[in-house]
Amino acid sequence: MAEISFPFEKDGGTGGRQGVSQVDWQRMATMWGGDRVAARITASAPDATSLPFYARILPNTRTLEVAAGEAWVGGFFYRLDGTAQFQIGPNFDAAKDRRDVVVIRVDHTKGSVNMDIRQSQPSSNPAPPQPLQEPGGQWEMVIWEVFVPRNNGTPQLYDRAPFDAPPRVAYPWWADDSTRFLPQGSFALDLDSDARHVQEELYKGRDGLAIARTLGRSLNYAPELVNAASLPKGLSLRGRWRWAAPNLCWFSIDFQNASNTDIKARDGALSFTLPQNLNGVIGQSFAGYMLNSGYRGGLPNYVSITGMANGGNKGKTVRMTYPSQNYLSEGLDYLTVFPSQTSIVVSGTYETNAFNE
Repeated sequence: MAEISFPFEKDGGTGGRQGVSQVDWQRMATMWGGDRVAARITASAPDATSLPFYARILPNTRTLEVAAGEAWVGGFFYRLDGTAQFQIGPNFDAAKDRRDVVVIRVDHTKGSVNMDIRQSQPSSNPAPPQPLQEPGGQWEMVIWEVFVPRNNGTPQLYDRAPFDAPPRVAYPWWADDSTRFLPQGSFALDLDSDARHVQEELYKGRDGLAIARTLGRSLNYAPELVNAASLPKGLSLRGRWRWAAPNLCWFSIDFQNASNTDIKARDGALSFTLPQNLNGVIGQSFAGYMLNSGYRGGLPNYVSITGMANGGNKGKTVRMTYPSQNYLSEGLDYLTVFPSQTSIVVSGTYETNAFNE
């Protein structure tokens, strides 16, 4: 067994080394960050011609021209100061297309990083070559894909370059206010160090700032039973929720009517409240059930519940419906009674209105 570590001021007697080879450097430097173009995309609609390594096919030729740029590839830095030109190989196959790739390649044999085109073979279902990533050998990053049609047709370019992104940061608290000062495309963590709020991840994107997800445990909330004529003692209303993605919320409610009194609707349907406002652009629905082992309130022992939120509803209230007891052809009826000694569970994931649509 050998233990190797580097770089140190001088060689040590237990595997520590001062010298760093090319391969050592690559194994170390690839841990610092992934392959990427040394530029951050922060504008909502960047001008393609201004991006590093912008490429075009010169008119009436098969010459590919790539503009200047900088990149980090396989743990090594690369800069193209001017423009580079490459010839796209012909494809005279009468029935098969081809997909090539433009790569930035680290080559340990040459001791340099260079740009090149990797040409594939014509195929009825062409696939571009995958980048080589061999520590100590060749390590590639794809920046363009070139579609080369059959019958030597005009090549087409597709941008495949990965760009640098704003670093993920963390705040001890009030991350929602602090993240507004970060560039577009930023993720931030609210660590809730004072335990007064919630642990969560935020994302600042083109549409604005939104919570990306809740971290840690789901959160309790107090749902309401809406439109009830009266609420008896023994009624328990519990809810859990969390942010599942930007503008997307998961919730679950568990209503227990442990009283000996049926809860009846004042008018319309019995309804419940969500933890966050509905989006309202389109309608949304939720699935649930009622357990009614005593067949109370004139309802079956097991009732399917459908929560209805019509388009235009930007509030938190969702009406409950259930299959008609009279005729199957009548579809759903409003739920107008919550029998005694029964429970209702409804859950789902829905689009909220975090962006004020």
